[in-house]
Amino acid sequence: KASNYFMPAETLSDKGPGGGGWIHFNKYMQVTKKDGTTWCDGTIFAVGDCNYGCLGAPPNWEMPPVPKISYPGEEQALHAVNNVKILAKGGKNL
Repeated sequence: KASNYFMPAETLSDKGPGGGGWIHFNKYMQVTKKDGTTWCDGTIFAVGDCNYGCLGAPPNWEMPPVPKISYPGEEQALHAVNNVKILAKGGKNL
């Protein structure tokens, strides 16, 4: 079950494993609102089992569902760190 109660409702899923409450994100691991726009100017990232775990919808997944275990979170964190570095150098587009 998701324990993302500290996040605003506009960033949390209505559905998903355990009944929902997972953080929406984009392909750059940035937290998004339910409408897909970035939250907090795209400076907040969600990796691992706190995020919704997939992008898009079947059968045309942009990123299919991944298990809520440590390995996908490690891979997601690597991408998020690279994106933080880009933003820290003044990059606007990921």
